Amino acid sequence: MQLNIIIKSVLYLILRLIFILFIYQLLRLGYYYYNYEYFTEIDIYSYYRIIKGSLKFDISAILYINLLVIFLSLLPSNLVFKKGYQKFIKSLFIYCNIIGISVNIIDMFYYPYVKNRMTFSFFKEFSQSGLIQNKNSVFQFILDFGTDYWLTIPLVFIMLYVTSYFAAKTTLNIKSLRFNIKYIILSSIIAILMYTLTVFGLRGSFIYKNRPITISNAGKYATKNSQIPLIINTPFSLIRTAHIKDISKKEYYNKQELDQYYDANKYFRSNQINKKNIVIIILESMATEYYGIYNNTEITYTPFLDSLISKSFTSENTFSNGVKSIDAMPAILASIPSTNFHFSLSKYSTNNIQGLGNLLENIGYSTSFFHGAPNGSMGFESMANICGIDNFYGMDNYNNKNDYDGLWGIWDDKFFTFFAEKLNRHKEPFFSSIFTCSSHHPYKLPIEYQNKFIKGEHPMHECVQYTDYALKKFFNKVKEEEWYNNTLFVITADHTNISMKEKYKNSLGIFRVPIIFFDPNNNSLAKRSKIIIQHTDIMPSILGYINYNKPIIAFGNNIFKDSLSNFAINYHNGYQLIIDEKLIIYNENSNEIQYIYDFINDPLLKKNILKEITPLKSKYYKNKIRAFIQNYDNRMINNNLIYES
Repeated sequence: MQLNIIIKSVLYLILRLIFILFIYQLLRLGYYYYNYEYFTEIDIYSYYRIIKGSLKFDISAILYINLLVIFLSLLPSNLVFKKGYQKFIKSLFIYCNIIGISVNIIDMFYYPYVKNRMTFSFFKEFSQSGLIQNKNSVFQFILDFGTDYWLTIPLVFIMLYVTSYFAAKTTLNIKSLRFNIKYIILSSIIAILMYTLTVFGLRGSFIYKNRPITISNAGKYATKNSQIPLIINTPFSLIRTAHIKDISKKEYYNKQELDQYYDANKYFRSNQINKKNIVIIILESMATEYYGIYNNTEITYTPFLDSLISKSFTSENTFSNGVKSIDAMPAILASIPSTNFHFSLSKYSTNNIQGLGNLLENIGYSTSFFHGAPNGSMGFESMANICGIDNFYGMDNYNNKNDYDGLWGIWDDKFFTFFAEKLNRHKEPFFSSIFTCSSHHPYKLPIEYQNKFIKGEHPMHECVQYTDYALKKFFNKVKEEEWYNNTLFVITADHTNISMKEKYKNSLGIFRVPIIFFDPNNNSLAKRSKIIIQHTDIMPSILGYINYNKPIIAFGNNIFKDSLSNFAINYHNGYQLIIDEKLIIYNENSNEIQYIYDFINDPLLKKNILKEITPLKSKYYKNKIRAFIQNYDNRMINNNLIYES
């Protein structure tokens, strides 16, 4: 008797959650039809993808909204079955969910104004807009909205009635239930199981090392970025943007001044495109510190890469734009850096962008991305799709879990072999990128490579040597292929890792990663320069190298054309400008440059030479940083990341 009631109670809870999941799909359909003119490209297959992708976002949002309901419904106590307690749970379920349902309905009508789901910044804008004063009161706002969009009111009341009706039908009606120790233990086990499943549902994945899903993960299911608002839901959008400090529009300069100090419009003019294959290799954590050639030392953990660099174009001053793996892909593949927020995790990841995938596909390239971790890990599959890359290959496509390292993904040497075999079958011209995963904590190596490499000062050094060796095997495998000599290879690292040298521990050193351009058919490219190169320079530089002929938006430069004016911008508790062999650190709150370092003569950044710099030069640096901020923030807010003539 008691067991049946406990199971029935759990089933009723699950049915209630499934019911809300069904309501969200109905509201999504309403969202689609009301805003149909913005989604005209969607066909039946696209909508199927949207529904499929939306489930994890809906489940996550519904579980967040119902956390208290779930917790209280599963308490291992006979209190749960008392009439008054059941009535309280029913009311809590109704009113928690009607809030989530209502914001979905309101957002249906709000979409045409912002072309996106409502985010938490809406409430900030509301509080700062003056609506709470005088005639622009909250009541007046609600009245005006209700008048203009009167359909909101009956829809909310209909949903309230339907939800209340279903809640009543799934309410236990038991006069009494006596619990003994056996059923307390059973209830506790069921509660722990349900709470565990709830945590996985909140995160959007059963893979514990995957990050909790964010708005950008919806890109995996979209054929265009504009479809992302259909895939997510408004409660999810509000929850995921609640803790993110929103950016605001800047008006530091007029357009003429802005273009003078920093112009994100990049122009390419050419009569004929040279359709070379493009391969971008992103090495996990393989910082500049580990290379002998960059440090002018005989001790090296990258013997193969050192030999390759001698035949390549690189610089002594190459930098990432972020400090996390999630920052690398948008910077490298779309020339969009990380600033005071991670683009991949932000609401702006739903903006329309043109990545290398889009741009090269439009001129006849096939496109692909490889990552040895489980598909969906780190949101890379989604970001690859957002950057316009058609085909994604992850651990799920590798089909041999014997080569799994047990934590991150397929061992690098094995996955590089898989990568090479796939490239051999790609239609030319092709653009493909691979992101490795072995050179990472906990610093494990395949059994056959243990004790093969020198130990170094840190276990990471063995991993670096292993990945370097895996890359050597890859090049040995592909160098006899027909496509090899018609290929530009770009090799970099996503970010830095463990540092042994003081030079790499400061606010400049933590961004030092290699950026290498290697063309086996162009010996004249081989050069070791001192110009400043950043991740966001990679996309425009590749396009410049193949004589691309259309303008784009990019936050980096073509290093083969604009090398004399090159600079890098990154963010480390404030904006940093790297230019003229100097590091300039700017405080946005005080609107002042705080530090300037000569990183050539002072690599440990010990001496602040701010007072030694002329006021005119300091003003130039400040204008450049502020122009970048204005350009970046305003383009994000205005969804203006595609060139418009």
